[in-house]
Amino acid sequence: MKVTEMSKEVFHMTERILAFQPLTSDQAQELTTLGAEVIPADDWETATGITVIFGWHREHGPKVLQNPANTIHWIQTASAGVDYLPLDWIKAHQIRVTNASGAYSGAIAESTIGYLLYFLRGFNESVKNQAGHFWQRPARSDLGLLSNQKIVIYGTGSIGQAIANLLNGFGNYPFGVNRTGHGVTGFQGAVALADDTGLVKDADVVINAMPATSATDHYFGRDYFKHLDGLRVFVNVGRGKSVDEAALMDALLYQNVLHAALDVFETEPLPKTSRLWDYPNVIITPHQTGFAAENTLPIFGYLKDNLTSWTTDHELTVNLVDVSRGY
Repeated sequence: MKVTEMSKEVFHMTERILAFQPLTSDQAQELTTLGAEVIPADDWETATGITVIFGWHREHGPKVLQNPANTIHWIQTASAGVDYLPLDWIKAHQIRVTNASGAYSGAIAESTIGYLLYFLRGFNESVKNQAGHFWQRPARSDLGLLSNQKIVIYGTGSIGQAIANLLNGFGNYPFGVNRTGHGVTGFQGAVALADDTGLVKDADVVINAMPATSATDHYFGRDYFKHLDGLRVFVNVGRGKSVDEAALMDALLYQNVLHAALDVFETEPLPKTSRLWDYPNVIITPHQTGFAAENTLPIFGYLKDNLTSWTTDHELTVNLVDVSRGY
């Protein structure tokens, strides 16, 4: 994406970076060395002349954007998804957005493998039996090998590719579903989102790793689940809005889906009144699959690399988001 004539005015300005995402003192010094000024999150209301936002705050962020004393031209998120941002306002004001795509992919992929092994190898039943001090071996026919499952991954971007890469190590080559049906390394094939019915009807595992867009909102609903017949595991590590939770609960009840692993939800935190908590064939994690101590460094690296390229060549070179698409 090329910069507009209006945005060229900021090239000779000192970038004033409001850090909603915490920085260490060493990281702040690195940005200062690059010619930027770092503004602590606590000073969001009194600071003026802010040009860059690192991270986000759901309440304060929009106020900073709309404050006429600031001239925001770039937001570097600390997340891969950007659906929580006021994208219409951002697009209208030609603000660039770069995200943290890739930083969380390895952790999400490992978590996903953990989910699959939890159910395929019968650990879910062992945990329940252990709580009751009950020794009960499962039937061999109830257990499966990861290598033998037909796995379909929705979303073949950074997260989907990381999951596929780990599956390849188990001798499994999944199928992918993406916007156009284009092939991706690590997948034995891919279809477009509009052509997925034939692919999933005999799948063993479905994994959602799609971003949140208008096309994915409640994509996994009643019409989708009715095409399934005993899907062994449904995994959602994409976006909560992609799944109609009421429809999923019915699918679990009537065994269109046998097990579900859910890390994201339509409403977060998941309300205590949600019936999902009580489903014995569901594992719930609190939006944690991307967490790892190791992924804080690459997120700062994206900010630093983009700041360097912006001040040098007037371009943002890492993880530039297409605001119109939402990813």
